[in-house]
Amino acid sequence: MKFSLLLQYITPHRRVLLLMVLLLLLSSATALLQPWLAGELTTTLLSNDEATWAITDILLLWLTLITARSLLGFFTQYTIGSTGELMAANLRTRLFQHLQMLPISYHQRNRSGDVLALLSNDAEYIAGFVTTTLVNLLPLLLTFTGALLMMALIDPVIALYAVVLLPGYYLAMKIIGRRIRPISRAWIDAYSNLITFLDESLGRRPAIKAFVREPTESSRFEERNSTLLGLSRKQLLIQSMLSPAIGLLAGLGLLLLLWLGSERIASGQLSPAELVSLLLYAMLLSQPLKGLADVYGQIQRTRGAAERIIDFFGEQPEPGDDGKTTLPRVRAVSYTHLTLPTT
Repeated sequence: MKFSLLLQYITPHRRVLLLMVLLLLLSSATALLQPWLAGELTTTLLSNDEATWAITDILLLWLTLITARSLLGFFTQYTIGSTGELMAANLRTRLFQHLQMLPISYHQRNRSGDVLALLSNDAEYIAGFVTTTLVNLLPLLLTFTGALLMMALIDPVIALYAVVLLPGYYLAMKIIGRRIRPISRAWIDAYSNLITFLDESLGRRPAIKAFVREPTESSRFEERNSTLLGLSRKQLLIQSMLSPAIGLLAGLGLLLLLWLGSERIASGQLSPAELVSLLLYAMLLSQPLKGLADVYGQIQRTRGAAERIIDFFGEQPEPGDDGKTTLPRVRAVSYTHLTLPTT
């Protein structure tokens, strides 16, 4: 089963997803207008003539954009959250329905903890990836492309320097993010071991109480729980390093662009108002970079869950009854010669 078929299982509500994308695109558009307004405000403040009405109009328009973006953020977060929960529930239902059709041999080959982890943890990963990561990817790319285009319109030289810095960001994401996937795979294995142990321990509870095995069971549980905790911390460590590392590189790039802009102001090739807009667009450019770093980490973590779900749906169900099997005729048995025992 291909990943495109997996998307058919988890994206039945396309109108809702389209609404989420539209809300996110509008939010990105309001973000791209704010650096332009900052440049217009700087131009007005530095102009010789007193244009108070223009400043008032700019501030009112800026206030409108801020309010619109806040409202869009509220509706977007609520829509994404509710849709994610619904998609996770639908995916769990499809997984359970497929589980019901699998033969006994599948359950004999696989542990109950693996199945429980598939129905709970993997389903949440996939639904969260679609609603928060995949849907957010288009607005991130739009904000990134729009900010870079606006920088090119203001000063192509500085925009070119910004493009030159991009391979460094990608290399950092690749080096740090490639370690997430194997740790994520080890984490789900440890999680499955813990769930399997809990399931078996609950089933053996009368025997454990009868033979006073509580200390031993506690020690075995603590061992598995500690393994899971260690892997969770490793995964969190790498994930926590990814976005700040990209943020650090973006900050260094911003300082470089600031130095280049100040040099171009001294040579008369750039105005102070244009530099303000450039810096704000550069800051806006750094936000999608950090967001894309998070997306890369999420992709590495989700690939393992997606592969397990694809393999699960690839399991052949038990052959069903097509109604064509002919049953033998039932023979009537006579009970006339039977005698009841006497007391």
